Amino acid sequence: RKVAFWKKISNNAAILISKAIELKIEGEYGIGGLFTSTSTQEVQDQIYHNWDNIVLPALEQVIASLPHGQNLPILQALIINKAPPRIIKRTINTLAAASSVNTTDSLGRYPIDVAVGHGLAWDDGMEDIVEVYASLQQTTTFQVCIKHGVRWENGTKEVLERSNNANLLVREDVLTRLLPFMVAALGDKNNSYDFDSTFHLIKLSPKLVQEHFIDDRKEKEQLSR
Repeated sequence: RKVAFWKKISNNAAILISKAIELKIEGEYGIGGLFTSTSTQEVQDQIYHNWDNIVLPALEQVIASLPHGQNLPILQALIINKAPPRIIKRTINTLAAASSVNTTDSLGRYPIDVAVGHGLAWDDGMEDIVEVYASLQQTTTFQVCIKHGVRWENGTKEVLERSNNANLLVREDVLTRLLPFMVAALGDKNNSYDFDSTFHLIKLSPKLVQEHFIDDRKEKEQLSR
């Protein structure tokens, strides 16, 4: 009877959330009114209190009913609205990865990009996002960290030390053929860069950096002849 009770409430919540999304209430990061500018902290705490029993099951229904091609940036909304770490982690672990960690917002940003931009702490959900995203992209957590600008002291250093694999420092990126310290130094529209990571990666592989620039200079000299 208790299970049926929660299911009925979550079904009703799914209907309300879907309608609010359709009406664009509170915008993209309001997630159908779950986050509003007018809610008191007491109301928001009550939503978090019922997150597992009502909200997550309702969100699963909402995601399943979305028109093809429409995304619901739930994790981005949680990060932007400073949801408690347990809510972020629970959402990652409950919703299908493709519906959370691998979903972009209207600006083309993945949750990893928003997490970096908002300084989400490693232990508050950043680690979970990095690990799941790396698995989906079929790459390493180290590559995700340096490509998306995860701060050196907020995960990148720990990932490198935990791997205990010196070859990571000399392994070129599959797509760009760039070395790790170069990837860490890049930034584009969505991906950040972390100066500290670039500095420490160069510091850890000075000979590699020197050899690269020597080879680059020789190549330019040959081309100029």
